[in-house]
Amino acid sequence: MKRLFRTYALFAALLLGAALTSCGEEWTHHPMPDFEKPDPEPTPEPEPADEKPVVLWIDAEANFARLRTKEQITATLEKARSAGFNAFVVDVKPVQGDVLYASDFLPACTRLNGTSIPDRGFDYLQYFIDEAHRLDMRVTVSTTIMTMGLPASQAGPVYTDPAWADKCCVEYLPTGLHDIRESTEWGVFAFLNPVLPEVRDYVMRMVEEIVTKYAFDGYALDYCRYCNIHSDFSQASREAFEAYANLTVERFPEDIYTYNGSDPDDYTPGKHYNRWVEWRATVIQGYVKEIRRRIKAIRPEVDLEYWAASWWPLPHTGQNWASPNIREASANYWWATQEYDRTGFADQLDIFQLGSYLSRVFGPDDNESVEYAIARAKRLLDGACTLYGTISCDQPTFDLESAVYLCLRETAGVMVFELSHIINNDKWDAVQAGIDRYRAELAAASAAQTTEKQPR
Repeated sequence: MKRLFRTYALFAALLLGAALTSCGEEWTHHPMPDFEKPDPEPTPEPEPADEKPVVLWIDAEANFARLRTKEQITATLEKARSAGFNAFVVDVKPVQGDVLYASDFLPACTRLNGTSIPDRGFDYLQYFIDEAHRLDMRVTVSTTIMTMGLPASQAGPVYTDPAWADKCCVEYLPTGLHDIRESTEWGVFAFLNPVLPEVRDYVMRMVEEIVTKYAFDGYALDYCRYCNIHSDFSQASREAFEAYANLTVERFPEDIYTYNGSDPDDYTPGKHYNRWVEWRATVIQGYVKEIRRRIKAIRPEVDLEYWAASWWPLPHTGQNWASPNIREASANYWWATQEYDRTGFADQLDIFQLGSYLSRVFGPDDNESVEYAIARAKRLLDGACTLYGTISCDQPTFDLESAVYLCLRETAGVMVFELSHIINNDKWDAVQAGIDRYRAELAAASAAQTTEKQPR
């Protein structure tokens, strides 16, 4: 284009010169200059998929036995890199509560999922970071925030350290109030009570320790929420709620809700239920805000990331990952107060990992599809943070190729959950196929755009 401009400029100068020298004289024909054919516009390189993160989640529990040694970690990351992944999330504090990094105050995780590894002889997290740098991969560190034990196996710090004994949530069930450590409900972990100052201090100390000791790219908050609607119903939560709402709960917990029978999910909301839901969301929002402040004060370059299931709203867990500027819940849900929407914390995040772990990929009007979940999340986030689509390939029949392609097309990145599923279901090639499909579409679009711009 620049060369063509210079050619036209030369021709214009010749014509101007001819006009000046022939003023008042008979005009003499001058042959047109022999224009050389302009060079074609170069075809722009298609945006490579690796400019968007293609993230592999490495769950601690599922891969504890698989990643015992440096050699196993290296081989795994090299395999992931060759399959198209350019980033990964390494889980270093599973729901059991002990840790896979060098902590000065939390116990080391030496037994998990039936496997014992008393001493690896190296810093697990640091080795992942070193290998990430060698392979030019982005690394995000993930820790659970509120979980500290497994009721099913009675494993974790809340079962081995008496200091945690009075820090766990109290569940309100049809049979009364119970310590969550004794729960027999499926899928319930031993959650700490987030309203306690001691729990808040522990969380912030953990965050600051990891961010200070290790240099990585992102910090992902996992289980930064309540376990479910049944917790926490401790006296501490009652007092905190009363102070927040500026009221006295005369019948606790009945003024929050009452059960209709033996089913924990069958209950009737009480007169303070809506404010209770709002208050719990402010508790979790407060954690996200403070964690962000602590991280940025130490390493401003570290992204604060948050994973949550794509279903929204989630009043039972206290996590409102939407933008605080929308008015979606209060306009559409009976339990949402006018202030509930303001409990959104998307504006505190750098990256939101949308957990669209659904069986169907396409379907803009299908609320069980990844495509629908992404479109909804875009509306709810309202541009407050960067969105990654995340998908699970735990089922062998899941169309991982299409899901990777869709997430790359519609969001700023894709995360695949998780390593063990990819290995067990032999999905490595599907990841690269999805990337290639996205790249091919970009290349086709770029070529079509270039053709439209060609001079005719």
